[in-house]
Amino acid sequence: MISLSFLPGPLVIGSISISGLMAWRERRHIDLGRIGWILAGTIVGATLGAWLVAGISPERLGLLFGGMILAGVVITALGLHLPLNRISATIAGIGAGAMGASSGIGAPVVAVLYQRESGPRVRATLAYIYTLASVLIALALALFGRLGSNEFGYAAMLVPGYMLGYYLSQRVTRHFNQSSTRYIVLGVSAAAALSLIYRSI
Repeated sequence: MISLSFLPGPLVIGSISISGLMAWRERRHIDLGRIGWILAGTIVGATLGAWLVAGISPERLGLLFGGMILAGVVITALGLHLPLNRISATIAGIGAGAMGASSGIGAPVVAVLYQRESGPRVRATLAYIYTLASVLIALALALFGRLGSNEFGYAAMLVPGYMLGYYLSQRVTRHFNQSSTRYIVLGVSAAAALSLIYRSI
């Protein structure tokens, strides 16, 4: 909503700061068994997403980003259930890579895959996957000329906010109901996406 300059590269690079901290904090709970399949899919998806962003006209980027964000909101809100196996892990990786490279937001697809796992396992695994996937997505964006010094500059502007959010989350989460917070996040995300689409039409 602030500026398209933050999408997708700066958002991907900047968010590594918080996902890396989360993965390290709960590293004992990481599900290492399926990460390889997810990352293999991410390579394919990230290449497709970066190719799409590189080929789309600048005036249409808002429509693309808004549409992808809305897709992530819908996927999360529906609470779809996928069996946790090699095939679903690879498909989730492709979806996460494509959405991450095209909009900077790829986590919802993998979150659907792990939604029925325990809280610590979900947080740790998603953070670890997102950290590694972000590196792959960044490489794909760089390959297609969508990640340079300007994008790293915008990413650096996001990091202090991520760090503050990480610090506050450890102290305020016990005061929030998980389901109500989920709807607030989904609502704000949907409003941002619709606003972006409206401005781009």
